[in-house]
Amino acid sequence: MSDDKQKTLCAHIEEELQVKDPKAYIALIKPATHYCEGCGRSTAKAENVCKPQKF
Repeated sequence: MSDDKQKTLCAHIEEELQVKDPKAYIALIKPATHYCEGCGRSTAKAENVCKPQKF
């Protein structure tokens, strides 16, 4: 997956984006408007998680 826009938050976590590029990771999760019903992660956009639910 070379296109970051198609990756889910879980894929970014697996690749350690939160460690390698914290600012990019924060941009994905703030301001959180959705969460993943599967893993519970929160995100700024529904397309960043596999089972999005609005807060």
